[in-house]
Amino acid sequence: MKTSSLLNPRESLGKLVHHVLPAIPSFQVEHLEVTSEGLLIRASSTQAANVCPLCGSSTTRVHSRYERTFQDLPWGNLRVRLRVCVRRFFCPNTACGRRIFTERMAPLAKPYARRTLRLCEALLKIAWAEGGEAGERQSKAQGMPVCAATLLSLLRQAAEADLPTPRVLGVDDWGFAAAHPTGTLLVDLERHRPVDVLLGSDDRVLARWLRSHPGVELICRDRGASYARGAKEGAPHARQVLDRWHLLKNVGEVLQRAVAQYVDILGQADQEVKASLPKPHVPLPSEGKSAGKPRKPPRRKPATPSPQRAWQLNMFQHVHELAAQGYSPYDIRNMLHLHKHTVSKYLHMEHFVDHRHCPVGSSVEPYREYLEARWAQGPVMIKTLWQELQELGFSGCYKSVWNFVRDWPLPPGAQPCASPSPPAARHTVQPRISKRSPWQVARLLLRPQEDLSETDATYREAVCRLAPKLALASMLSSQFVQIVRERKCKDLAPWLHEAKTCPLEEFRRFARGLEKEYAALSAALSEPWSTGQVEGHITRLKLLKRQMYGRAKIDLLRLRVLHPT
Repeated sequence: MKTSSLLNPRESLGKLVHHVLPAIPSFQVEHLEVTSEGLLIRASSTQAANVCPLCGSSTTRVHSRYERTFQDLPWGNLRVRLRVCVRRFFCPNTACGRRIFTERMAPLAKPYARRTLRLCEALLKIAWAEGGEAGERQSKAQGMPVCAATLLSLLRQAAEADLPTPRVLGVDDWGFAAAHPTGTLLVDLERHRPVDVLLGSDDRVLARWLRSHPGVELICRDRGASYARGAKEGAPHARQVLDRWHLLKNVGEVLQRAVAQYVDILGQADQEVKASLPKPHVPLPSEGKSAGKPRKPPRRKPATPSPQRAWQLNMFQHVHELAAQGYSPYDIRNMLHLHKHTVSKYLHMEHFVDHRHCPVGSSVEPYREYLEARWAQGPVMIKTLWQELQELGFSGCYKSVWNFVRDWPLPPGAQPCASPSPPAARHTVQPRISKRSPWQVARLLLRPQEDLSETDATYREAVCRLAPKLALASMLSSQFVQIVRERKCKDLAPWLHEAKTCPLEEFRRFARGLEKEYAALSAALSEPWSTGQVEGHITRLKLLKRQMYGRAKIDLLRLRVLHPT
């Protein structure tokens, strides 16, 4: 039950101070001073006897007196300082190692402190919520000025929360800094809160933590090999569970790599779909010539091949030539000074494919027919073509048109002439399908048939007809997505057997990797846990890290992440 007391203006000021200051026994306020710096409260201790903090002996023998100054919570806009007269006492115990001691102000402040306990608690709450720099601005606005370094020091002095060992543990990595690229975040999936922040994401870091915290029964993780080894070494009796979202992401990446092997097929399918669509009537410009000074056609330089791409193609040919001569991958790696993963990648490729190359069609592609007709009439400035395309409904920039036509040769016998004037009235050209990237085609192959538009369905049918292996890859990917989403554990083993016999090396490798983690894969389809919580806490971790303005060392970051607020 709350208690209250009524004070009127005729009451003494001491009663008001008694209610505002913290409740301290044997503490008497002598007077108040209002200065330019704020409010100064002078007080003294009235306790007759005191206890030695070392041996616990009580004494009344006073040695001397001195003043201690504390900063307290503000009163409105006024800063408050407490100046307390405290005493030193003689210890009566001759066997005690301390002959003289100072009386403690335990309810008010810690020994040697310059701030009261309640002010430290208020500043600590600001530091938990805002961090250093932002906390400094907030505390200054509230009448408690303190520097950012002091707030961070208060965080370091705070006691860490004693968290129990989780039964269900979620594990994922996060980026830290250039010197230490990644870290590991551990989350208690049952209590929905992080339990530790580790620096490093290798198997030794996770195994060391699991050995020091026995009792974990389930470990939910992605398909990273380091976490699989660390969980097996640190908690061999714990059951590992793969994250379902990462499984769907992995099968999408496998399908994308398979599609990237058939970039030429994607272009052929694009041409077939374009040929099947009705061609709209494209009005050509009038033949009249505008008066004015003739302008020269734009200068076009041939596209320079990339030296890196030429080197990669050369290495790809050398790897296959040496493999045809009977050399092992180990010998090829030493002879060409390549990484073992690069040699393995080139050996699995039937044709050289630059995975960084994204063959996305230009936004000018729907207007190709109009540009070809204008180009055949003779030299014309690219800026003029861009202005004419804008009248046809083109919303792209001049650079897009310039990149699109820069490699086109001039018509034979063409002479520099003035650019013809654009026609008075034009109709918008209906955009048609353009070339798609391997990622877009992979998404198209994974979508259900009933969700496709007519154009997309025609394009997908053309791709599957021109590349039967992609049709098989689409079927396997769709089946795996259905197995994961509908938790069909009984269909998992037949799918793995079918994927291992697939003619595409990407799916065979994917199936072999899943077969090694069959227990964790089965647990992903039967257990409700996932690393979704971990991803959310990683987002919060990154937000806290950016709030600390470069001061986010691992100890400070760990304190703020593990704090419940």
